[in-house]
Amino acid sequence: MADQSDNPQTEMIDGSVKVLSVAMGQAQADMVESCSRLAQELGFPRSVGEIYGLLYFSAKPLGFDDIAGALSLSKASVSTGTRQLLALSFIRKVWLRGERKDYFEAVTDPSELGRRAYEEIFKSRIEHAEVHLGRMIDNLSADRDTLKPEEFTVVQDRLKRLMKLQKRIRLVLPLVERLFR
Repeated sequence: MADQSDNPQTEMIDGSVKVLSVAMGQAQADMVESCSRLAQELGFPRSVGEIYGLLYFSAKPLGFDDIAGALSLSKASVSTGTRQLLALSFIRKVWLRGERKDYFEAVTDPSELGRRAYEEIFKSRIEHAEVHLGRMIDNLSADRDTLKPEEFTVVQDRLKRLMKLQKRIRLVLPLVERLFR
């Protein structure tokens, strides 16, 4: 193993190297921040985006300690975040010779990421919304006698608008799927 004593990012403790942080430039910090905001907007914890952003610009695979140190996250948050990213196929586990710890690298091909995001995040949400909209339409018929006529009309009109939007989305989905092939 190379001598780590001259590396300001590590510290020798009881004969082993402890990672204090991964050096990060402004572009990397911006990527981490951008990914964390996007993850949050998609309903994921910020840490999921931070981990992906860090791995995306990393020149080498990173382990839990590297990620936790660079992002000031707990190992539990790193573990949860990497599991979510693995399930989405946004990152992959890699094996490093002589290491027993888990290391990770980002999937970096934009078209592959777009396809996976579409398949794993957006498509399922669109399908769930469609089922939910169908249920609301069914429930409206049952609510006809309990709602005032003007309330019924408002709800019915707004559901019709949502159905129209849903149909438009359905027409666009095949184009989106072709885009990522």
